[in-house]
Amino acid sequence: MSSVLTSRPLNQTDERDVDSRKSPRNFLIVGIVASVLILIIAATARMPTYRVAPLFLIPILWLPCVFRRALGLTPALFALFASAMVFHDLGAYGYYQVNPWFLPWRPFDNYVHFWFGVVGTLILRRALEHHFGAFVKPWQLNVTTLLFVMGMGALHEIMEYMSYLILGEGKSMLRPSVMYFFDTQRDLTNNLLGATTALVGRWIVERAGRANNTHGFDVIAKTEVPP
Repeated sequence: MSSVLTSRPLNQTDERDVDSRKSPRNFLIVGIVASVLILIIAATARMPTYRVAPLFLIPILWLPCVFRRALGLTPALFALFASAMVFHDLGAYGYYQVNPWFLPWRPFDNYVHFWFGVVGTLILRRALEHHFGAFVKPWQLNVTTLLFVMGMGALHEIMEYMSYLILGEGKSMLRPSVMYFFDTQRDLTNNLLGATTALVGRWIVERAGRANNTHGFDVIAKTEVPP
């Protein structure tokens, strides 16, 4: 994540580096790799419902790329978003039911909501700065970002509940008979922890950059988005 957050003065070499980051090709590479991973996961899924997941996950994956100019999106931030999508899709191997060996604490859902909180915050904070940074104070951008991310998390939890009401427990995203009683509250708490981690980490790296007499917030976030 440090490559998304750190900064340094631009010289001629850096400018060529920035041009490479601006290239739409970098977006395509990230999107294609993530799409292939989603297809592989679907083909090898242990949970049957995940075999059709690419039908909606891949369009969602590419959606930020389509609106990259409006979001002020960079290839690095798009890569973080892609990582969150693929990480969530690992539930195809039953990790929502049985925690994977490579994660020390249960459940897997905690990590997913935390990471989406981190990624969503970095992308939204960048988008707000892209449009309003010239006349809005940084703390106002941070508060707005936090509220928006938590609002999106709440909408997701409402969507889970609506799927339960419409489809019933067997086919819905919410299964009260087998899920943790405070699942909704725990999910939102992990969203909050992820968002707070991203904002605090961003602030720390920004201050460190100023102490080293660097300019701007980050090389990646300050570059213009490719056409």
